[in-house]
Amino acid sequence: MRASVVVIGSGMAGAHLAYTLALKGVDVLVLEAGPRRDRASNVRTFYDNPVKGPQSPYPSVASAPHPEDGKYDDFYVQGGADKFIGAYLRLYGGTSWHWTGFADRLRPADFRMKSDYGVAEDWPIDYQSLVGFYEEAEKRWGVAGDPAFDWGAPRGETPYQMPPIPHSYMDHQVIKALDKLGLHAGRFSHARNSEVFDSRPACCGNNTCVPICPIGAKYDASVHAEKAEAAGARFITDSLVTFIELAADGNVSRVKVRRPDGETFWVEGDVFALCCHAIENPRLLLNSKQDGAQNGVANSSGAVGRYLLTQANQDVWAMMPEPVYPYRGPQQTGGLLELRDGEFRSEYAAAGTSFMNSGWSGNSDATGLARKLIAKGMTGAELARQVNHQVARHLRLNSSAEVLPDWNNRIELADVADSSGVPKPKVTFRMDDYTRNGLAKAMEVNRQIFSAMAASDVESNDPYLSNAIIGGTARMGTDPKTSVVDTDLVAHDHRNLYILGSSAHVTAPVNAPSLTIAALAIRAAGRMINNLGK
Repeated sequence: MRASVVVIGSGMAGAHLAYTLALKGVDVLVLEAGPRRDRASNVRTFYDNPVKGPQSPYPSVASAPHPEDGKYDDFYVQGGADKFIGAYLRLYGGTSWHWTGFADRLRPADFRMKSDYGVAEDWPIDYQSLVGFYEEAEKRWGVAGDPAFDWGAPRGETPYQMPPIPHSYMDHQVIKALDKLGLHAGRFSHARNSEVFDSRPACCGNNTCVPICPIGAKYDASVHAEKAEAAGARFITDSLVTFIELAADGNVSRVKVRRPDGETFWVEGDVFALCCHAIENPRLLLNSKQDGAQNGVANSSGAVGRYLLTQANQDVWAMMPEPVYPYRGPQQTGGLLELRDGEFRSEYAAAGTSFMNSGWSGNSDATGLARKLIAKGMTGAELARQVNHQVARHLRLNSSAEVLPDWNNRIELADVADSSGVPKPKVTFRMDDYTRNGLAKAMEVNRQIFSAMAASDVESNDPYLSNAIIGGTARMGTDPKTSVVDTDLVAHDHRNLYILGSSAHVTAPVNAPSLTIAALAIRAAGRMINNLGK
């Protein structure tokens, strides 16, 4: 097979890249390791699966495995002080199937951490250079937002595409406590329809956004994968790329692909774009050692797999004196404005606190409580009454803090292979004190909120790594000795290889990375089109 542009991965980066190129008439072939599954099949799998975690609607396949709920140690070889539980999918449309749907730009300060706060690193691009691409990504997604809350990323005169998703009843009860404390709340911006948009329905409050929106009100990248196909891009699923081959001139010449039945074939191209998220991108690059690339493709700097990013979370939960009625609307509709940015970031991490509309433990809240009550001998109508009575009073506050980029936090190839025959990812990660101190500040505030609400049975867990945020491992930079790609996301070592997605991100601040992934993919497509024209 051959194409002008070969895209590896059909998630947020790959879908937007393919769509932008196809609109310009570029010959695009997208190779997706996982299967193509429709929404109805995914919803049915979720309903039938007794496990209700983020991966539960999406079965891992032996030919292209991904992490499974409760089995992260089976997928990752853990080598660090902190357990890594990054969750991602290999599937048509990618990991965006089970994202929260937050539609946030990064803040200007997020690109200038070193300059503004003396920590982490500056990005080699700034906020202003992405504004136009942010606007294009928002138009494609459709964003429901409150113009009063830009979450630190100035929008100018650019309106949101839809009215905001309203605060839940539970949010309003939290806000009453915030008023007593002099704190403030805002409504999140969502890639989730508040009215019909792009032929997709408005959100009706199923409260299963993670792991799946059953009606398609929440945007996911399968939307633009389908649009790319309609515009002429070719998609081949169940096609795992296992090796990147270099030509004598140092450019990529072709990639090796394996089908579930073991058949292999090669795909040639003029330009190649690696869009496999922040674990699979370095796995493939490191697995492609050859003459001229003894440390793996695009790895003359040794930075491939390095500077692994995530966030760290901590929860506080309690029993409210009166019902607050979680499980109404999306899982997160409002959050605390304080602690997300400021001069304090020179000393401790920014933390974003969300008021969780999903009880104490998300989709497992009622089932977990029911098991405890059944173990005490409770059954029938009394069991149902007690579940309703208690869950209605469950409130949880979740705080997510940024983690500093660290060379020693990394992905390597393990000595043992997974079911597809590719070496498993070995992860070494250590949470820094900067992050722990940021979470400690957030926990102080969260306990004050519960106190103001006269909560009882207040409990918390220890800080833990996020399973929703994965970044770094092929970072962007201007120095080929310390980075993997340049500001156009072109590999320093191979000028026809683009590496897209959050693996190129320099930091992982509290604003979600997904909109930046889409914006950078659209930006890269423009540069790619110009280069193909030349």
